[in-house]
Amino acid sequence: MWISGIAFLRNKCQYLAAILANLSIVCTGCAMGWTSPVESKLSHLKHSPLSTVPSDTEFSWIGSILALGSLAGPPLAGYIAHRFGRKMALLSSGVQFAIAFILFVTARTVAQILVGRFLQGCAIGFALGITPLYVCEIATAQRRGALGSLLQVSITLGMLMVYSIGPYVSYAAMQYILFAVPVLFCIAFSQMPETPHYYVAHGRYADASRSLEYLRGESIEELQDEFGSIQRSVEDSIRNRATLGELFRGHANRRALFICTGIIVLQQLSGINPVQFYTQTIFEKTGSSVKPEVASIIIGSVQVVASMITVLTLDKLGRRPYLLISSGGMCCALVALGTYFYLETQRVSSGISLDRLAFLPVLSLVVFTSSFCVGFGPIAWLLIGEMFAPNIKSFASSIVSITCWGVAFFVLFYFSSLDAAIGTHWLFWTFAICTAVAFLFTYLFVIETKGMSLPEIQAQLNETAPVIINDKA
Repeated sequence: MWISGIAFLRNKCQYLAAILANLSIVCTGCAMGWTSPVESKLSHLKHSPLSTVPSDTEFSWIGSILALGSLAGPPLAGYIAHRFGRKMALLSSGVQFAIAFILFVTARTVAQILVGRFLQGCAIGFALGITPLYVCEIATAQRRGALGSLLQVSITLGMLMVYSIGPYVSYAAMQYILFAVPVLFCIAFSQMPETPHYYVAHGRYADASRSLEYLRGESIEELQDEFGSIQRSVEDSIRNRATLGELFRGHANRRALFICTGIIVLQQLSGINPVQFYTQTIFEKTGSSVKPEVASIIIGSVQVVASMITVLTLDKLGRRPYLLISSGGMCCALVALGTYFYLETQRVSSGISLDRLAFLPVLSLVVFTSSFCVGFGPIAWLLIGEMFAPNIKSFASSIVSITCWGVAFFVLFYFSSLDAAIGTHWLFWTFAICTAVAFLFTYLFVIETKGMSLPEIQAQLNETAPVIINDKA
């Protein structure tokens, strides 16, 4: 016990750097949960900064334009990260989040809110694109899974903050409070080091040594093996710089792209973004005895707890088991939620009383969001960092991110229209079908990467048959 305590203290700086980097992801969670309390405020002129109530189409754009901004962010983020460093790219995301909240607090038109939401989306593209890269490059191999899983914890913390504060303060007060988060991030993270990998890639070996010493809490003489490994990895990546075409030519790369893209698409088709963006609105529709704002806080709290469980146990249990548990749990919850809304439509004509089922919407969404947070939330992004070789990773992550936010925009923009066209019950049943497909996809195609080095993962990916079961410890 005391030996592990000493090891933690010696490595505390990598934890500190990872936590502060993930403050940008807390900002992301705030942006993703922002519409939940704000839509209700904008719908009532008494609480709205606008002179008119936005139309249904305008509300759809307010929710979905975030995804378009997230599409635009990654290419610029990648350039800044390569040219000026991962740290500078992350600080840029904090500046964008701060400007967005300034736009919101001064907004008098829907157009200004849309500009702010688009800017938030760009900042999310920066944060989600660069934070995993930064954390992966500062973490030891033994801490890669745990520190990588902080991303989902941070998103849920940001959402919980919005759910807990938004319903109880004015529109303007909410923007001022949330504005403090990116400001705190920029101030605190500016004190953290750049990654050793970036310095080595730019020939700044002395800076790379100092960065590694800070992160590990040891002298560079004791870190020669790790420093040499970083140097070889970076130099090999530069020497063997890949082209976009190579992503589709190599069997391992094609298979990794198929797995990661499939997981990320099914993540978005689970309906997680509409649920998180419109949690309060969904509860208002159920007519549940639980107040919508209280239910939102319950959901947010459960998400945080579920995400922390993953952080503590992911490197022990592995990726595949959590993905299977996650997709199975989401499917069951969505079937139950769709059934409740179906019974709600039949209540008037058949005289059914739903008083005994008043708990079902809250329970269903608790199970749904917690299931998402233990698997498809964090692991979808973690697999991108684990499955691709360093020289192809930037191309691959860009393609997967663009696909992710393209699907997210489609789901968010048409959520309200589909709700009206096919009914809320069929909408959630459709999401349930997608999560059932996610279970089958994981079982048939996703390989286990727990405790494996990059060469071992590449060897697994080069197998011609899908790996259905992997018992590697």
